[in-house]
Amino acid sequence: MANTAIEKKNSAGALATISLRNDSGKGSEEIKSDDVSTPILKILHQLSPECNQSNAKYVEGSKPGMIYAKGLGTLIDGDKGVDILVAHVQTRYPEWQEMGDTAAPPVATHMSVPSDAVEERNGKWRLSNGNYLEKTAYFYVVVLGDEPRPAVITMRSSNLTPAREINQMIKNLRFQDEKGKYNPAAYAAVYTLKTAGKVAGSKSWHVYKPSMNRALDISVEADTQLYLMAQELQKTVSKGQAKPKYEEKIAKPTEEII
Repeated sequence: MANTAIEKKNSAGALATISLRNDSGKGSEEIKSDDVSTPILKILHQLSPECNQSNAKYVEGSKPGMIYAKGLGTLIDGDKGVDILVAHVQTRYPEWQEMGDTAAPPVATHMSVPSDAVEERNGKWRLSNGNYLEKTAYFYVVVLGDEPRPAVITMRSSNLTPAREINQMIKNLRFQDEKGKYNPAAYAAVYTLKTAGKVAGSKSWHVYKPSMNRALDISVEADTQLYLMAQELQKTVSKGQAKPKYEEKIAKPTEEII
């Protein structure tokens, strides 16, 4: 919106001036960090409701392979990708119920796999109560663009391989100063996430395709601000104050490979 000041005549005939910029933030002063959730960045698939025109969650222009964040209202071409700073990485084990066609969030989240859990395949364990655990990597990121925004990316199943690739790039990142080489903070570099198609028999899906983009240059003001933003997000996550709103999952066989 170009015009942020509006003049309107009141009942007495005088002009009242409204400045949208001066009112910035008013009404939301008491909203704390634990009152909001970090938007989830995800890959859209054939079965994603955002790709189904008859579904209430349909997003116009969406296609399988695109990257989408409802909280940001952003559709990203998977071939072009999105640039991110990785502020914090977590590995957790959400506990899911077998819900058939009924979407539901996890019933619990475990820090590690219980000793009595039985591994069914790589990244998935069955519990004695009939539920299952699924290894999931959580990447708390700053999504770059016209306005950098925080988001969380969840990777599980076939996306655990791209997750390991990102982790390896972070661990292998090296800077050098007068004291020699060192491994900087994860958010000292920009990474690009694209998507790549996969096919197994009659099933097709997409996975992330990560790559190193560039190191931040803190002598540049814009990069300094990005670094500080990611640093603040990392502090928030490590204190347990940033919590993703879990995406509800439908346990269909065609989604097991995602």
